[in-house]
Amino acid sequence: MSRLQTLRSLMTGVCVASVLAGCTTVGPNFHAPQVPTSDHYAQPGDEPIRTPGLETRVGDKVIGDWWTLFKSPGLNELMREAIANSPTLEQARAKLAQARDAGGAQGGLLTSDFTAGAKREQINLNSFGFSFPKGLGFSIPTNPDFNLYSIGGTVSYNLDLFGGQRRLRESLQAQTDEQARELDAAYLTLTGNVVKQVLTIADANIQMAALKDIAAEDQRDLDMIVRARNAGGASDADVEAARGQLATDASQIPAQKQRWVAARHALAVLVGKSPTDFNPPDFDANSGSLPASLPVSLPSTLIHERPDILEAEAKLHAATAEIGVATADLYPKITLNASLNQDSLTPQSIFSKTATSWAFGPALTLPIFHSGELHARKREADDAARAELAAYEETVLEAFAQVDDILQSIEHDNQTYAEQTKALDAAEQRVQMARRGFAAGGISARQLLSAEQAQRRARLALQNEGTGRYSDAALLMLAVAGVPKGATDGAETAAK
Repeated sequence: MSRLQTLRSLMTGVCVASVLAGCTTVGPNFHAPQVPTSDHYAQPGDEPIRTPGLETRVGDKVIGDWWTLFKSPGLNELMREAIANSPTLEQARAKLAQARDAGGAQGGLLTSDFTAGAKREQINLNSFGFSFPKGLGFSIPTNPDFNLYSIGGTVSYNLDLFGGQRRLRESLQAQTDEQARELDAAYLTLTGNVVKQVLTIADANIQMAALKDIAAEDQRDLDMIVRARNAGGASDADVEAARGQLATDASQIPAQKQRWVAARHALAVLVGKSPTDFNPPDFDANSGSLPASLPVSLPSTLIHERPDILEAEAKLHAATAEIGVATADLYPKITLNASLNQDSLTPQSIFSKTATSWAFGPALTLPIFHSGELHARKREADDAARAELAAYEETVLEAFAQVDDILQSIEHDNQTYAEQTKALDAAEQRVQMARRGFAAGGISARQLLSAEQAQRRARLALQNEGTGRYSDAALLMLAVAGVPKGATDGAETAAK
């Protein structure tokens, strides 16, 4: 048989094997869990979202760049920088690339290798059945030494009759999907942390401005009470009380300054820079606006967009495929092997017809006795899949509960903000009356100070509640937002 005919025979065998392979794939096929049909998140007994203020609309489409709802150019610019340079995202991208490479390293059913070599060899002729009788009167070497030159190739094809390799590749692909969802989760975590630090900076600036105004008012009160004491209308105790209130209010400013500093440092880390190389924009009450309405995905949409749910689904898919891998190990494995070689004692004759050798045939591996190991692994895979299904269901339930929590928090924020507004109006009215009463000598300095302290506490409480509404708006968007397709592709490609 010529070398060409031999090669054709080998390729024909591989083609036949390809037809035979793939007839059976053991193990369960993965099906995504059933999608919920509910059109709301509220639990019986929850309060409906009806108080005027921040509005939510369940069923509206959530935009990917959800932070743009705050209409802050400074925030938008920071977010672009963070997404491009974040070490956290770079780490997640590298892990995704690692998962993809792990899937590629698994290879396919068909493998082929080229070999070439030269070696000094000795053959024991007796092992091939050759023997030489003694007493011939001369010596015959029974184990000759010689040089052997060889060149050739091997082909191996795993028939994968029961689909074990296909299930393994399916599992690896699901693990890659899992890592991709972790990248999405890192993306949302990053954007949420940027917004959190920006809101902290804005709140710290608002608080510092308010405390400075309060300290200025305290100073005016102190000056007024000193004049009243000098005129006989107040006591030294009243003066000391006013001086103490000034010191107390002024002492709160450094803590807000520290919040401002720490948030700026945190932003530097989020955008991948040292604090010495990063000077973020400042934020205050005029740096953005609270959205009038927040879109909220339906539960049936949320499970297809939220990264932690998709990650749990990918883990379930991988565990389901591993059942097939473990099941296939219980059945025979057949591999077709072929080789074509040229072997010669001299380099000049290595390509001669007489130097050709070939081999073709199947190799069978049949599990006989493994002390129950293979069946135990199959049961282990079943148990792992059950655990991942339970984890998936829990992740979905926790996601729904989180969205409902935030929706209720927004409603309660609206109620609190409305009541705090009324409380501030009442406190301001009381201060105006107290000041008139003190000027007329109808109330004491201590009563005036008490009224003004109540008014300042009400003002700070209202400002805190306003910042809390911003925070809840951001939390809601994070809870329902998905990652836009391709949002991380550019940076990932650049990383490669």
